[in-house]
Amino acid sequence: MKQRFVYLWLPYWKTDCHQNHTPSLKSDTRSTPEDAVKTGVSPAKTPPFVVTRNDHKGVLVCGLTVQARALGILPAMRLAEARSIVPDLINITEEPALYEHYQARIMRHLDRYSPWIAADRALARENLAGQNGFWLEMTGGIHLFGDEETLMAQIERDLRHMDFACQTGMADTAGAAWACAQFLTDQPLRTLSLPADHAKARQLPVAGLRLSTATLATLHRLGLHRIHDLADLPRATLTTRLGPEVLQRLDQFYGRLPEHLNFHLPSQPWLIRQQYGEPLGDAANLEAAITQLVQSLCQDLQAHHKGLRRIILRCIRVDGHTHTVAITTSSACQSAPHLLHLLAEKLPGVDTGFGIEEVIVFAPWVENIAFRQISLEAQHHTTCDNIALNELFDRIGHHLGPKDHLYRPDHHASHLPELAVGKKPVSAKGTCPRLAESPLPARPIRLIDPPEPVQVISRAANGLPLEIRWRRMALKIENLKGPERICPEWWHHLDQVGFALAEETRDYFHIQDQTGRQLWLCRQLVRRDRHIEDENAPPHPPSTQPDFSFSRPATLPLPDPDLWSVHGLFA
Repeated sequence: MKQRFVYLWLPYWKTDCHQNHTPSLKSDTRSTPEDAVKTGVSPAKTPPFVVTRNDHKGVLVCGLTVQARALGILPAMRLAEARSIVPDLINITEEPALYEHYQARIMRHLDRYSPWIAADRALARENLAGQNGFWLEMTGGIHLFGDEETLMAQIERDLRHMDFACQTGMADTAGAAWACAQFLTDQPLRTLSLPADHAKARQLPVAGLRLSTATLATLHRLGLHRIHDLADLPRATLTTRLGPEVLQRLDQFYGRLPEHLNFHLPSQPWLIRQQYGEPLGDAANLEAAITQLVQSLCQDLQAHHKGLRRIILRCIRVDGHTHTVAITTSSACQSAPHLLHLLAEKLPGVDTGFGIEEVIVFAPWVENIAFRQISLEAQHHTTCDNIALNELFDRIGHHLGPKDHLYRPDHHASHLPELAVGKKPVSAKGTCPRLAESPLPARPIRLIDPPEPVQVISRAANGLPLEIRWRRMALKIENLKGPERICPEWWHHLDQVGFALAEETRDYFHIQDQTGRQLWLCRQLVRRDRHIEDENAPPHPPSTQPDFSFSRPATLPLPDPDLWSVHGLFA
């Protein structure tokens, strides 16, 4: 079978990593000055930035963005020289740990295309342009994604969704795929198939052979700019004048010499694979085989004091069809009976067909488990209760389905009702809603999200409403408690003056209407000077979908200057 390699070239690797880590840097590289001429929009809201490295030569540029390159900054340029071109240039020191983190993340993502992934360590180590690349060995697996063009387009689309600029190339050898990704930019399909595309390969520049900078400089001084210029020369002459590197890279490009790539393999994959010479055609035999594999996996996890959070079971039939069952637990689990109980409920959906020839049990999500004390009775009962409770959560979530999840209310120290309660995993520890010595007034049992507008029909002499219209119903207020004033969180309004009188200030009232319904009514204060300015301003056009959020209260079609809405129901 003919080998096929895919190479992913990431030309702005280091700057893309910093942009993903710091989203505020993303606004300066997504458009170039040429795009600004076409669209008439400024290409950047913040100054451009580069990644720098300190060595014995000084501070050098080792990574730059699209905009920095368009302004004339080059790789390996001194920072002082770069700032003479762009005075407001921002420099960020390179972070190898950050690059390794995103490299591992991309490798995990590319595993869906091929298990054989190799990082271009030479490019990432020696290149001062801040680039990186990955090889994928796709021999025999291209048909799973359609054709070569579809596969390459899908890989590029996935990497762009992860905010990484990339370009792919495919060829019969790793070296030729590297050259296709970087130098066949003017062609829609960057592929080479030797010897059919021998003429196209000969026209590639000598830089596509991955030669050193000194060797490339020597070749250009000799007038050798294309691969055919080297291929037509006597081999002995090349070795004598240029050394063995040129012939080695040339033979690797054409596949005459093998190239050993450092494929990435997990340090310890929690995976057990069992193949059967005689296919398993009986459901009882399949269940026995799964039981043995799950017990073996749990024993390995217990030996390393780890527990799984997700287990994947794959049953491969003789005809190649695969049945996949995935189970997720609420906490780290290493109990084989509990996992087998969850898997047993989905095993009836596995069709053995002509027989199961291979069973795979894989734990992609594994966590550390602390030592559990079982000798002391008090702690023993507590630990057993926690384990039993987590197993109960797993069974309930298993019956609900993958789209429904169990959550525990997460209380946050905030007086604002929309920020006081959130969601967290059901296995997490609960928190106290508030301190006992600082009680708050009664809160409704149900919050309305988003708040619903209310129109005041009549009000008392003190300005409080006597009758309101809500959901097309006229409600007479029989009892009213309040107000409870909640001001905005001051640490978010340090740059404002008089924030306590701003639109974010709210007054809450506990009201009861003529039918006994109890509502949590909110009044948002509006500055009178702003209200007068709004009256003198031209009227806004009617909107089909009015905004009832807190950030734009002026769009509410209410006759009075203060904004009223219902935030919750007591009963």
